[in-house]
Amino acid sequence: MNWLAALWGEEWSEYNAWELHWTSDVWGGTFVFLGVLIVLSLWFFWASLSRVRSLWKKIFLYALRVVVLLLVAMVVLQPRLEFKKIQPLKNTVAVLLDDSKSMTIKTFPSEKPRSDLVRKVMESNKEYFETLKQDYEVDFFFASDKIDPVPLSNVVTGYQEQAINTDLHQVFLDVAENYEGQSLQGVLLFSDGADLTQDPSGISPEFTETLTRLNGPVHTFQAGGNEGFKDLAIEKVDATDFGFVHQPLNIAVTVSARAIGKKNIPLVLKEGDKILVSKIVSLKEEDSQYTAELQFTPASIGKRIYTLSVPVFAGEAVEVNNRWSFEVKVIRDRVRVLHLNGRPSWDSRFLREALANNPKVDLLSFFILRTLTDDVGATTSELSLIPFPSNLLFSDYLNSFDLVIFHNFKFSPFIDKKNLSNIKEYVEQGGAFLMIGGDLSFEGGGYDRTPVEDILPMRIRGGSKKFLLGELQMKVQPKLSHHPVLRLENDPKQNMKAWKSLPPLQGVNIGLVPVKGVHVLSTARKNKVNAPVLVTRQVKEGRTMVIATDSSWNWNFLRVGEGGSGRYYQKFWENVIAWMTREPETNPIQVETDKQKYREHEKVIIHFKVSGQDYNPLPGVEVDFVVNSLPKEQERVRETVKTDEHGEGRFEFAPGREGFYSAKVTLTSGGEVLSGETRFIVFSPQIEFQKPLVNETLLQSLSKVTGGSYQVLEEGMKIKNLTFPNPEVEIKSSSRMVSLWDSWWTYGLIVGFLAVEWFTRRKSGLS
Repeated sequence: MNWLAALWGEEWSEYNAWELHWTSDVWGGTFVFLGVLIVLSLWFFWASLSRVRSLWKKIFLYALRVVVLLLVAMVVLQPRLEFKKIQPLKNTVAVLLDDSKSMTIKTFPSEKPRSDLVRKVMESNKEYFETLKQDYEVDFFFASDKIDPVPLSNVVTGYQEQAINTDLHQVFLDVAENYEGQSLQGVLLFSDGADLTQDPSGISPEFTETLTRLNGPVHTFQAGGNEGFKDLAIEKVDATDFGFVHQPLNIAVTVSARAIGKKNIPLVLKEGDKILVSKIVSLKEEDSQYTAELQFTPASIGKRIYTLSVPVFAGEAVEVNNRWSFEVKVIRDRVRVLHLNGRPSWDSRFLREALANNPKVDLLSFFILRTLTDDVGATTSELSLIPFPSNLLFSDYLNSFDLVIFHNFKFSPFIDKKNLSNIKEYVEQGGAFLMIGGDLSFEGGGYDRTPVEDILPMRIRGGSKKFLLGELQMKVQPKLSHHPVLRLENDPKQNMKAWKSLPPLQGVNIGLVPVKGVHVLSTARKNKVNAPVLVTRQVKEGRTMVIATDSSWNWNFLRVGEGGSGRYYQKFWENVIAWMTREPETNPIQVETDKQKYREHEKVIIHFKVSGQDYNPLPGVEVDFVVNSLPKEQERVRETVKTDEHGEGRFEFAPGREGFYSAKVTLTSGGEVLSGETRFIVFSPQIEFQKPLVNETLLQSLSKVTGGSYQVLEEGMKIKNLTFPNPEVEIKSSSRMVSLWDSWWTYGLIVGFLAVEWFTRRKSGLS
């Protein structure tokens, strides 16, 4: 080797091998053409030497030409010499430790988890692995549905059974990819074989094909066994992600039982500590799986957390699968609206069309076509289309409505005055009441000094004049432009412009005085009379509103007549319904998370925006931030957080474990308590516990296909008698390339030989 390197004037003692490489890209047809050309040139050259009498001189000239052509060919083929350092390489053995959650299942009769067997065996066989490392590279991995490398020193201390899924086929695909081009000579697998992706009777053809790509055997070690296995589990729950409030919701539950015996067990559905429904499931010795149907009715909207449970019996291998929590987003199917009209009018007609055409609204509307004082020359029974069900509506069915609207409606004699107290109670408990103006509303309807006046945003002052006629331009209060009722456009400037573009009103009710704490959203002014038009109020748990005009229909009819659109009229009534029925987006404090579901140990980012009752942002205020775990409302975090210049805030929360959580922001200001809440899930899928039995057939098949061995782990057992191939493997650790053609002496030899040939030919009398 040194003599070869010395030709280039260097001593390369570190290299112990060499190899010749041809680096030219002239191949194929070009190479054949050059070969034929060289042969023909040599034939013609030999023919040109016919006049040379000396045979030795002919041979000498021909040899010179051959050498020149060979040197030219070398320049074309561009040979390079690679000097290499080759050293022996150890073969590799991979050790896979199953770290999925099924390894936490207890074994019988020790009552210890399966993973405990793996830890004890790894501790008692440290010397074995140290000895194995003398002949092999030994790599350790935690394995579930992927492989994670781990040093030998951390195998025991870092072993945590927290992976949520087992997929051994994917594990061996990762192993094959990880050792592509390397010398892997065997695998040791420590697992319970609880792989839901494989058939219990064996391994799939695709898995078998992957195993054949491995060079060495797979030795399997079974953690735990099925002897004495006892378990009662909720295996599957089929429930929709959303449901409708006050509408029945069905769920299907699959329960599995192993070695429980013949028993009647209760299957209980709870929301928090409240039992919603329960059912008795009769277990039999010969059956292992049971199906039950449950039905319940959600009572309130929002994200609701429900928990199914079965009893935990002594000696069960798994306890976490005796409970199953799930979330249902409960929404309104449709907003139920009761609409009472004092008399037919254009305003009531346009509103009824807006409500009837809204797919979110379930409308029940009554029109009073005549009063008892009208002289129509006929009896009441002959003129009545249907009896007005006053007592039924305002006693039995009042709470079934989300919104009650009195539209220019005089309650007497159609509604008994005592039923007005029911309306007040309905609102205070969370209902919504809207009164629309006209000559039969407020004082004209006789509502002064009644329970309805107590919940209205304005007191009825009374006077000789009840209604102000004429054209009036309504003006929105700029300080309240953020209120959801007034939000015709998202951009504040465009929103104010939209309100100014609406046609004027044709009259408003007067003699109404706003009570303390209400929000006067807009007013109309004429002849020094400044009358409130849109006024809202919070009444305990409910909301009320006054629209002191019966001409809001102009915002549709007149605007369309002027060549515009009735979109703002539709949007206004959508806003009114949303605010009055307390849609989540109308809450002054908005709380949201960046996602609805999180994995265990994933960081939760919570963002909130704080506004006052007037919906203006509150910058620089301190709010109470609380995170509770559900359903037992256990406090996990409580902090005081200050909002930024936009009235917003951000909080990061690390739950650390699975479960259901609520994040609540509360502000106390001026005696008012405002709050907003959101809920989120931190989940750790329980798929590992759906079929928790040890799959010894899978582990036996793995070892059989690869020519390995199969053993059942016992506490303190010693690993021995395992064999792995150990062929000699060499690796190129360093190299250096030297060009044989791109140098001065190559071209010098070509020129030199041609010169000698030319001189010899001249001496021989050739041209």
